[in-house]
Amino acid sequence: MKKLTFRILVVDDYEPWRRWVCSALQKQPEFQIVGEVSDGSDAVRKAQELQPELILLDVGLPTLNGIDAARRIRRHSAHSKILFFSNNCSPDVAEEALKAGAEGYVVKSDAASDLLPAVTAVLQGKQFVSRRFADHDFAEISDTTLVREQGHVVQFYADDSHLLQSLCSLFKDALSKGESIAAVMTISHRMGVEERLIGQGIDIREATENGRLAILDADEALGEFMDAVGPNRNRFLVRFGTAIRRAEAAAMRKGPVVLFGEMVAVLWAQKRYDAAIRLEKLWNELSLTHPFYLCCAYPASEFQGELQSEPYATICAEHSNVVSAF
Repeated sequence: MKKLTFRILVVDDYEPWRRWVCSALQKQPEFQIVGEVSDGSDAVRKAQELQPELILLDVGLPTLNGIDAARRIRRHSAHSKILFFSNNCSPDVAEEALKAGAEGYVVKSDAASDLLPAVTAVLQGKQFVSRRFADHDFAEISDTTLVREQGHVVQFYADDSHLLQSLCSLFKDALSKGESIAAVMTISHRMGVEERLIGQGIDIREATENGRLAILDADEALGEFMDAVGPNRNRFLVRFGTAIRRAEAAAMRKGPVVLFGEMVAVLWAQKRYDAAIRLEKLWNELSLTHPFYLCCAYPASEFQGELQSEPYATICAEHSNVVSAF
């Protein structure tokens, strides 16, 4: 099986530093340098164009500083992880960088020892900061947690237990607040989530009976609107527009309905890639008239080898946020 390659964009206005970083990373076969830029505004444009897995970013950049650039990159290249390398040793600056959406912050004088460990940790969804900040209490960043607000999120999960843990937390939080959930799941994942919710004291029978929890079978749901050439737009919009309105009416608290869907993952496993992308676009169309938080989920194992680059980026482009196991 072909080994995963991680594409990296290096952003720094000091050319010798960029040359050293690129040389060090290119010695590792899994890392590919796809671009070098020296300005914050160019970094935002390049990130949107290239959609790299990782961006190494300086704080002190001309035209647009690195922290402001990180905030903009988060909007245009949501799946790209950001790792800061800076001469600035202030823990306050490091914390501001992390709050801007970065997963790591390393002082450049520590880079000789920290470059590879930091890059590896961040790509694994872990937070990494220079050891000199060990006594500073930074808020932990977790790429495995579904942070909920209105939007369309995609989660690439490493294994079932990882996914089920995230979903249990998401569902429990929503039900505890009086919100409604509509989920379209595989049978095995439904059983796993329900078992975990019951184990944490959630009365799923009551939530189901009062309409605040509706779980559909993914294969059966697909059968309701799929044609031979792909999803039927009208049938999809009617079916799930109705489901969302029912969930809204049942909610005890006003707010976006929480949705979870695995239909796209079922289509992807069947190698119906165009149909899966079309379905993602239909969810985005539905969001224009119905407020909801939607999480879609794909096994990370489906995106290895030749499917690791362009198809992965295409899916990420249809979502507002990306939670990745890569």
